[in-house]
Amino acid sequence: MSVKIEPTHIGEHLAGREFVYLITNSNERSHVVALRPVMLNDTARFSNTGRTPLANVAANSSVTLTWPPCDLSQSHEHAKYSLIADGVATVDGDELLVTITNAVFHRPA
Repeated sequence: MSVKIEPTHIGEHLAGREFVYLITNSNERSHVVALRPVMLNDTARFSNTGRTPLANVAANSSVTLTWPPCDLSQSHEHAKYSLIADGVATVDGDELLVTITNAVFHRPA
């Protein structure tokens, strides 16, 4: 089951979510890295991503962000759901900016 989230409201749902998996693709294979973004509305800014995500985004700007379920300190309605978002990434110097285009809470099966 999935619950849609407005991209501009993602920041409201990140309490208790320590990091996000940034998934990039080079058109040959995927690359996953765990990071802590700075959020501003529907945009996630990533520093210290490493070379592979920067190179992948140069080849393919479509990315996926996956926040695991919240830590045990959270008990809100969607605490046990992962938060999954698709976005379009751009390289800004040595940082990545991801504009989120759609997002959902996804519960474990």
